Amino acid sequence: MPKKEYTKEEMQELISNPNVKSCTSKYITFTDEFKVRAIELDKSWFYHRKIFKDFGFPEYVVNSKIPKQSLKNRRFKSKEKWPIWLVGNKKWRQKKETIDTSKMTKDEYIEYLETKTAYLEELHKKVCWYYP
Repeated sequence: MPKKEYTKEEMQELISNPNVKSCTSKYITFTDEFKVRAIELDKSWFYHRKIFKDFGFPEYVVNSKIPKQSLKNRRFKSKEKWPIWLVGNKKWRQKKETIDTSKMTKDEYIEYLETKTAYLEELHKKVCWYYP
């Protein structure tokens, strides 16, 4: 959690920057174009504060921990994932699928419960196995 909280004037100044997607009193969200360009410049050995200064960020952002920490995080993630995954805040993992049992008939519901019980028994055998 950041120690610095931005005032309304600072938030307005940050939101007016074309490289900022959104800003709250504690967090700054950067645009996808800025993220990609900053990673490219960082790989070209540009100093992190110079990158942020060239993109028009105010001094209280440039002189804080934000430039170093955000580029460090992106550099670390770019080693693990493709660059396309660094862009955007979308989650790549889909939401768990839920089954609505209220719309099932009695026979479908019984079959569903039998299948679920068989699955849980198999899972229990794998988790709670004993040495012979």
